[in-house]
Amino acid sequence: MADSIDYTPPEVWTWTRPNGGAFASTNCPIAGPTHDKELPVGRHPLQLYSLGTPNGVKVTIMLEELLALGHAGAEYDA
Repeated sequence: MADSIDYTPPEVWTWTRPNGGAFASTNCPIAGPTHDKELPVGRHPLQLYSLGTPNGVKVTIMLEELLALGHAGAEYDA
């Protein structure tokens, strides 16, 4: 291994976006929420916040099936 170079990471890491072309914004080294925001609250007891991913769709299908079976407690706001 080569001699180590003295490197001190910054206290607050910031990502400087390189110019990577048209698809450079699709991959970034940031995970999780990028800002805080109040989420809207509906009138039903369950609030569903999901994406159109397979797992997000599964929850919606389950709630719709429960409603079709007559379970009133499965009413939700998407």
